[in-house]
Amino acid sequence: MRKRYLVSALGIFLAAGQPCIAMSAVLEQDGLTLRIPASPTLVLRIDAAFKPLLPLRIPIAGKTTADRRIFVDADAESRVRRLVIVQYETVNPGVKFSFVYPARPSAEFGDQTYQFYAYVHDDERAAANSPDAESGVTRAFLVEQEFRVPRLFRLARLARVADRDGQSELIVFYIENADADFAPGPLPGADEDGDLALDAASKQAILERLKSAVMAPFFIMPSVIIGMVATRVPALQASLRAWV
Repeated sequence: MRKRYLVSALGIFLAAGQPCIAMSAVLEQDGLTLRIPASPTLVLRIDAAFKPLLPLRIPIAGKTTADRRIFVDADAESRVRRLVIVQYETVNPGVKFSFVYPARPSAEFGDQTYQFYAYVHDDERAAANSPDAESGVTRAFLVEQEFRVPRLFRLARLARVADRDGQSELIVFYIENADADFAPGPLPGADEDGDLALDAASKQAILERLKSAVMAPFFIMPSVIIGMVATRVPALQASLRAWV
């Protein structure tokens, strides 16, 4: 029987001896819908082609903890075609650290501006070099669930500081299987990290595919709604007096 775990009750651990992988209550999740406590609060809806897996809770460098939600689109042989990963990372209590970086290069997603990168990534190599990092833990988790994980990922990455004090960060990954597009071995033209940047047209195309896979509804802050109503009340009153 294949090990396929869907999101269920909080507090469940996947397996003994895997302290990096556990349920987490930082994000609220209902199947393919995520509520993220960013500022302002954000609700993401993942396309129905994806299936949610158990969350991962990953400590990072003793400073932060990542709540990572994974959604997978796989074929009948469990080959991963696409992944959506939403990561909400928070600074650990008592740690003096803040997320500080500009949203550049930038892309619009929902009603916020994000830092945007798109590239081909040798995930197998990255996981082997850093098995305890997010990439390594996530790859091990997918393999444990008996998915056939590609060596190469084509991905779009959106990131932003999620609160005004810099104590949290939101990252959205949209990932595609890129094995068929490259020969075995190192990526030609890759940087020192083994990643190959996409050209401008390919970046825009994968960003649009991300937006199709991850829907971010537009939210209006309550103060804005109140202001809109207040500006229209006098006009409404005048219309009513003219009608009477």
